[in-house]
Amino acid sequence: MVRHRLHFVVALGRYNEGVQWVREMNEACRKAGCVEGRLWAIGFGNTNECVLEYEYPDIATMDSDVTKFQSTAETMAIFRRGTQVRAPEHWPWDELLVEAPLLA
Repeated sequence: MVRHRLHFVVALGRYNEGVQWVREMNEACRKAGCVEGRLWAIGFGNTNECVLEYEYPDIATMDSDVTKFQSTAETMAIFRRGTQVRAPEHWPWDELLVEAPLLA
């Protein structure tokens, strides 16, 4: 199991626009045959911080999906519109979680 998480902060007063942006991105992902993300709101910490989480069975599947996403004009156009809703003082960042293996 692999989870890719994109962390970002939505500008104050634009939270609903941020949620709509994710919905539009997920619709474009559906059309392109890409995995849809699940939007999480952080309960404590930075105001309006969100996490967009994608789940994959393995890294190879994630790599294939990311390549498809980045090669599709519609998904990338919508992704780039995220700059219109994010808080400019907070840079987005991402992380990759891999299910912990049993070591020898």
